[in-house]
Amino acid sequence: MASDATVLSKAKAAEAVSRNNAGSQRRARMRLALVEAAMRLFAKKGIDATTIDEIVDLAGVAKGTFYNYFTDRSDIARAVAASVRIEMNQAVEEMNQGYADPAERVSRGVRLFLALVAFNPVRARMLGRMYDGGVDVTSFGNEHLVGDITEGIEQGVIHVPSAEAALHLVVSLATVGMRHLLVKGAGDEIKRGEGYARQLVTILLQGLGVAPSGIECIVNAPFNVDHLTVWKQPS
Repeated sequence: MASDATVLSKAKAAEAVSRNNAGSQRRARMRLALVEAAMRLFAKKGIDATTIDEIVDLAGVAKGTFYNYFTDRSDIARAVAASVRIEMNQAVEEMNQGYADPAERVSRGVRLFLALVAFNPVRARMLGRMYDGGVDVTSFGNEHLVGDITEGIEQGVIHVPSAEAALHLVVSLATVGMRHLLVKGAGDEIKRGEGYARQLVTILLQGLGVAPSGIECIVNAPFNVDHLTVWKQPS
């Protein structure tokens, strides 16, 4: 039978673990609040035009709290960019589960990129801004796309001079298309991959050298973002 001292020691240890867990959760919530606030401001105004004072005001925290998590504006900008790209990659992965054709996966990823304008415009604006200033499109966040393009070339589904050129084509069309919809507006048809989204991916697949019969099957396949779990509520 355990002694009173042993029981007391275990109780104190459990209490300490509970406090640490609660503290970790609070820190995670605080960091998320700062990242979300910065994301909204960066998407609306751009990174250079946003101040740390504006970020902490929107997040509802003291300015000193900001420096518990980030060193400066560039540091939180990197955190915002990473957060958005991770979410987008998760959404693309979820959207493409069960789809074997790499060209179709590329098409569905671009349609999702455009659909984001309709159901989460804050993140759409942030993604659009991430390619400002000559951002290297082969950097973190494009792993799935590069893999799909490479697989498509190996399978003889995608016919392009190089994977790099194909990557630039996909990213350029998707980014310009997103910015177009942010200005013109995106309705429910974009969520279904129809209208402008269908037109853009048709041109994209033609540029990737996909056979006309393959393009027809891909653009006519059902597409809907309602089942996605990555973004539960629009911003």
